[in-house]
Amino acid sequence: MPHRHHNRFHLIAVLSILFGCLLPQISSALPLNPADGLNAPVSLNGHLSILHDPTGALTIDDIVSEHSNVQFQAIPSMLTQGYRKGAIWVRLSLFAPEGPKQWLLQIERPLIEYVTLYVRDEAGRFVASPPSPLRPGDKGGAGAYPNLFPISVPSVQTDYYVRLQSSTSMTTALNIWQKDGYAGYRQTDDWIIGFVVGSIVLLILINVMYSIILKDSLYFLYSLVLIESGLLTVFHMGYASYVLFFLSNEQIYRSWGAIVCLYNVVMILFLARLFEFRRHWLWVWRAFQGIILLNGVAMLLAIAGRYADVGFFVARNLQLSFIAVGLLVLYLLVVRRQTQYLLPALAFASVITISLLMQTQYTGANPLQINSSLSRLHAVGSLIHLVLLSAAIATRTRRAERSLNEEKDRVLAMSRSAEQELAIKVRERTAELAESNASLKEEIDRRHLLEVKLRQSLDSVNDALAQQRDFLAVVSHEFRGPLSVIAAASDNLLHYASESPHNIKGRAIKIRQTVKRMSMLIENVLAGDRLNAGQKTFDAIETFDLNGIFSSVHAGLDDDAARRVSFVPGNEAVVKGDRILLEIVLQNLIQNALKYSPPTSPVTVQLSTNQDIVLVDVSDQGAGVAPHNRELIFAKYFRAAGQNVNGSGLGLYISREIARQHAGDLRLIASDARGSTFRLSLPIEGNWKALSGGSTTPSSVLGHR
Repeated sequence: MPHRHHNRFHLIAVLSILFGCLLPQISSALPLNPADGLNAPVSLNGHLSILHDPTGALTIDDIVSEHSNVQFQAIPSMLTQGYRKGAIWVRLSLFAPEGPKQWLLQIERPLIEYVTLYVRDEAGRFVASPPSPLRPGDKGGAGAYPNLFPISVPSVQTDYYVRLQSSTSMTTALNIWQKDGYAGYRQTDDWIIGFVVGSIVLLILINVMYSIILKDSLYFLYSLVLIESGLLTVFHMGYASYVLFFLSNEQIYRSWGAIVCLYNVVMILFLARLFEFRRHWLWVWRAFQGIILLNGVAMLLAIAGRYADVGFFVARNLQLSFIAVGLLVLYLLVVRRQTQYLLPALAFASVITISLLMQTQYTGANPLQINSSLSRLHAVGSLIHLVLLSAAIATRTRRAERSLNEEKDRVLAMSRSAEQELAIKVRERTAELAESNASLKEEIDRRHLLEVKLRQSLDSVNDALAQQRDFLAVVSHEFRGPLSVIAAASDNLLHYASESPHNIKGRAIKIRQTVKRMSMLIENVLAGDRLNAGQKTFDAIETFDLNGIFSSVHAGLDDDAARRVSFVPGNEAVVKGDRILLEIVLQNLIQNALKYSPPTSPVTVQLSTNQDIVLVDVSDQGAGVAPHNRELIFAKYFRAAGQNVNGSGLGLYISREIARQHAGDLRLIASDARGSTFRLSLPIEGNWKALSGGSTTPSSVLGHR
């Protein structure tokens, strides 16, 4: 049995070796060539693996021990680990098959306090390699932030380990230089930092002078912004140990956190003053006051050496503050058209954009896969925005002085004009008071006369409305006779159409259709007029079977309509009311169904009973009624938007009112893309008295017909 297990173990080992040989070998080692690192750095981005040590207790022996179970994770770009507790270990592999053996390893962001490079010694053990001065000949050592290390690279692949620990963000790129290449790089940095610092000092002196002369605190705030921007540039470019030479390393570390927090406070105060947030939105100013207070607390913690606890909050706070300022300024420019803020907005656009990118890296994210700490870009952007901002402040000052002078002149002119107007008003008022008693009596008489005229006007309007109703009744009565004659003539033409040319028959059909449309319109107009007049009684009440109306309505349809309309009678449904008015309701529903459905689609009219209610459903296959119009179609004169069908907007309104005056109702019970169904409900004759509240006759919208 043990022999079998032993064979199985050997089989697994052999298969593992074979599988490993078949797999493609991927090496993360970076080859260094003779031309590398002279004109530009050799970026190690994409060739790094990292390990997070939360406790910070791991040693190099723990990392490289054969019994160690630590696992490094490859990263695709620069190191962006954000604010991490403990230490970050970085592993890189290099070899120089043909190039020089001596190189320089640069930690690009010079704000990480504790950096240690581990290389192999002659015995093959990993030992710490001391940092190099920033430039040849420096006697002050590596300064507060060690970020440059000499490194020997053999022709075979060799691993190196870098341990990083900091109270700031673990964000940096790692580069490889040759000595001459880095000297040129550092010389360019010297020119940049000298130009930036010199410009900032000049701008500070100018703004302090403006602050004293003009007595405007905005210039003092801007001077503080200049100082803070200069200090940030000094730290980002790696010159903190030279400028703050009088401080110890620990004091420099604490000063960085305090400078960042103070920069947030000063920048928010300055932006709020520059863009006048307090005048536009008081609540925004209150919110910024809260942010300033939080940054003040963070600054105290940084001075006490606790910046590692609040660094992430400070970076995120700056991000959100800049985004909020950008949105508010954009609102002022685009929505409120406050073009006076355009120049300062442009001045801040570059530095805010760069700062947001840097703060995004500091908080542990790199969505754009940027492989640089942007220190140089930040310095140039700061200089550009400071110059533009100075121009914007100067423009603002000139505008403010001009506005102040104009306001003084305007106030003076208004004061003089007010004095003159006051004297005139006093004289006029004295004369008006002398005439007030007489004018008061005249006003009373005039209002009494107006009241009499108003009553006369109201009487005239009522008389005119009555005359209008009488005229409408007369016109309707006069139209009925000629229309009846026209209808009879068209019937005769249709009777002899078989012996006449085809066009005579077509014209006769058009005459009859026109007569029916005119008759229907007159009936609807007359019904609407009597409804507005408030008439409440029927003159022609009868009891009849509602099925009988189907025959008379069908007889009144032309041939095309008669072919499309199908009448489905039901059981006996005796109702009580005005037969002619109920015919108008049914005619309106059928005509609507015909007009609002395809020319060849059928229309169904079906009668049914439900207990003591008779129901008449008129269904079509039209496009349906939009949900938001299903109640509006019963309003007087309502016409849905986009309709190309002729109509007066009275049919459904009149039909519903007639139904309700008969103790019934008219509703749209179904409507979709397949068609619509309107339902007329009326009480059966035996149930009329119960539904109408005890009345023996229904109330109506029409009087004598």
